[in-house]
Amino acid sequence: MPLQNQYGVYERTNVQTADQQKLILMLYDGLIRYLNKAEQKIAAQDYEAAHNYLIRGRNIVSELLATLKPEKAGEVGKNLRNLYVYIFNRIVEANLAKDPKIVAEVVQVMSTLREGWANMKPQTRRHQDPNARISISS
Repeated sequence: MPLQNQYGVYERTNVQTADQQKLILMLYDGLIRYLNKAEQKIAAQDYEAAHNYLIRGRNIVSELLATLKPEKAGEVGKNLRNLYVYIFNRIVEANLAKDPKIVAEVVQVMSTLREGWANMKPQTRRHQDPNARISISS
């Protein structure tokens, strides 16, 4: 089996066996990675590659929004939804303007949010998980 196929199998297994917190962190990590690459491509004036990375990042935010269940998390869920909408819109703006400052702002916000999720205790997460139905398709 080629190495790339082995990696794909590993990733699918990793996703299928992950708990909700790990899935959310994986999405955040992917988003931050794509945004960092987009920022680098903008600096290198490779706007097509930057566009592609920003689209990938936007798609991750769309997945986060689609799977968010704010009614199960009350005010926290509503605030998280508003934040995801803001991030989505800022990524669109960054893509239109090819503005690395907007990308850096989004990376900062998402990194802070990721840190909060990473530090959340399991018993808290179980009762307040607004992303109760995260699904990732390959």
